[in-house]
Amino acid sequence: MTIQSNALPPSLVAEINDMKRRLDSLERKPQLGSVNERLPVGMIQSPSLEGTVGAEFTHGLGVINTTGLNMPVIIASIPFHIPWTGGAAADVSVTIWLQDGVTGGKTKEITLDKSLDQGGWTRDLVYSWLHPQPVGFADDRVYKHISINYRVNKRVTINNESVTVGVGLPSIVVGIPAGTYKEESPDGNPRIDGALTPVEE
Repeated sequence: MTIQSNALPPSLVAEINDMKRRLDSLERKPQLGSVNERLPVGMIQSPSLEGTVGAEFTHGLGVINTTGLNMPVIIASIPFHIPWTGGAAADVSVTIWLQDGVTGGKTKEITLDKSLDQGGWTRDLVYSWLHPQPVGFADDRVYKHISINYRVNKRVTINNESVTVGVGLPSIVVGIPAGTYKEESPDGNPRIDGALTPVEE
């Protein structure tokens, strides 16, 4: 029987293929977020959210590309403000949540309404989500995402314009290891003007 001296053992071939897969995942992964990264300050000029009023309508505020994500925590900060009319906060309302595009898992919903108003100034909705999306080099999906969704519950007309809660550009930090902040939670721990408290070792 002829022996091919250049043939590789099956175990070595499998190991090489595994290394190729890991390198591909490494090339696709996003930059790690810094635990000291400053979240942005929102502005009172944040535009009113678009979309039809009603529980049956889900609208998208944005999509986070998490392809190659290798850490289980995402921090999101979403600036918002309540518009005023007649010298008081308007009776407007929206509900916001984050949702994983792979498993369908989502954070706890939070409703922004006039009870959260502070003189018309911008506040921040903060999430610290220990999400269910697969992470690590073993996950070879070509594309993954987490969406920021909302529902419009109430609108009012101000100066002939239909408005609701004003929301600014979200700031997202990915690549956060589990156990970095005390606020991390499987339900996202949505909170208003929420601080991030580092876990002391």
